[in-house]
Amino acid sequence: MTFHSISSQGENSSVIRSWCESNGYSYLGEKGGELQIAASQSTEARFTYIKEICSISDEIYELAIEGEPPHCEVKITYSGERGLRYALNAIGQLKKRGEWREGVKYDYPLFSIRGIIEGFYGQPWNQEQRLNMLRFIASNNMNTYIYGPKDDVYHRERWQELYDEESYSRLSEVFSEATALGLDFYYSIAPGLSMRYSSEEQFEALIRKVGQIYELGVKHFCLLLDDIPGELQHQEDIRIYRDLSEAHIQLVNRFYTEIMKWDAGIRLIVCPTQYCGIGNERYISKLGSSIHPSIDLFWTGRNICSQEITLSEASVFTQHTHRKPLYWDNYPVNDVEMTDEMHIGPYRLRDRHLYRFSRGIIANGMEYAESSKIAYATIASYLWNPEQYDPEVSWREALEEVVGRSDFEHMLQFADNVRYSCLYPTDSPMLAAELTRFNFAYFYGDRKQGIDELEQFVTKMSNSAAALLSNSMENRELQKELQRWVLKFSVGCALLQDCMDYIRSQDADDLLRVHSNYDLYRSDVTYVFADVLVSFLNKVLEQHFTIK
Repeated sequence: MTFHSISSQGENSSVIRSWCESNGYSYLGEKGGELQIAASQSTEARFTYIKEICSISDEIYELAIEGEPPHCEVKITYSGERGLRYALNAIGQLKKRGEWREGVKYDYPLFSIRGIIEGFYGQPWNQEQRLNMLRFIASNNMNTYIYGPKDDVYHRERWQELYDEESYSRLSEVFSEATALGLDFYYSIAPGLSMRYSSEEQFEALIRKVGQIYELGVKHFCLLLDDIPGELQHQEDIRIYRDLSEAHIQLVNRFYTEIMKWDAGIRLIVCPTQYCGIGNERYISKLGSSIHPSIDLFWTGRNICSQEITLSEASVFTQHTHRKPLYWDNYPVNDVEMTDEMHIGPYRLRDRHLYRFSRGIIANGMEYAESSKIAYATIASYLWNPEQYDPEVSWREALEEVVGRSDFEHMLQFADNVRYSCLYPTDSPMLAAELTRFNFAYFYGDRKQGIDELEQFVTKMSNSAAALLSNSMENRELQKELQRWVLKFSVGCALLQDCMDYIRSQDADDLLRVHSNYDLYRSDVTYVFADVLVSFLNKVLEQHFTIK
């Protein structure tokens, strides 16, 4: 089943042409393509209104498919340009997954705001990575990208200074690409580390800086007041304001009033200093009750990196701040204390009805752009339809999309042992299951068969480690990012084989080798296998598996 060329009739042929160019299809205008698309926009209620969230939308589409590739016709009906883009993405996915069949597909997203923020500490993505990421999230039906890398000096440290020509040009390129892809581009600025809230000069500098970005055509902004002291720091501010919340209320409202003078279509998101918790604390309640109701507030949930996000937590926040939370979800980010972890597991433990009680979700990424895509793909799947979202199915699809089909099985063997994160406090579920079966077989079943089967599993993992360390991976950038973790995975596999050798031989020299290699393994703090392997190794070293 294949087609390589597409022809179209109807409105927005430029969008279809652009999509074809980005996805490797030949665009042949109005005739001649193996796949013929007829696209038309509709203003009917079913194409402009999403009942579940009681919201007008430009993201609804319907596909009516007739025929089988390579010669078939698709009629697309859509509410807006985004709906058309998502319909085209659906065509690509149906072909890629071999699920092409005649019939009608009517679809729309349940979360209104679906996107990512480049908001981590560490090396920001380079321009190529950033532009590539925009194309990736657009292909996965996200609609928002927020620029806010903590280590961009113009964003945080030197927030008062205008961008130099080169940096300004790069931002312009990112904004233009995001716009071309149908994404909302947000520029964020973080003045809170040094700002004197009572200083007219510094407020004017803030407006001047944001105004420079507005001149690019940007109409979406974030004012970030996170990760700063929780009390006023400057004597001038202490004399004028009763506390930090009062200073922030005045700053946010004045800032919003000023930028709204430029354009009525401007949107603002604020990240408060207290951005996690129960949602009824004094600072966040006072801030939410006092700022303009059109301003969105970021919230990370109960914790900075929340294991779960529930409806009850969202309702408390809404009640006390008078607006639904816009979640800044700190996954898959792995900065600060998490730098030894690699977060490539699936998105989990977000309530399937959260879309009813939140503005949306923005996911914070890792400085490892290619690796972040794995989690991002599962997040995109959840955000489109959380009620039907299956973490494991989505994860396997994400691995295949990012890694490539040829490396999928090897990557699955590896990735199953680096699931640990705030969302997955254990690790290595496949290995854990194998070790459980082995333990039972060794003491209560067929001992030889148990040893043979575990050794076969270890060999399979070792082969995958070798393949991922070779120079043949399809996604070379991903291979480079993961190398540290794959090396630790390889060492762990070798140590498991040492254990199997000892269990078979019961030889003291083999046990000594386990001891020696175990010390080497523990000296590397790269986080792989979590406690699953260590627990097994401790049993081996304690001679738990000694023939009696």
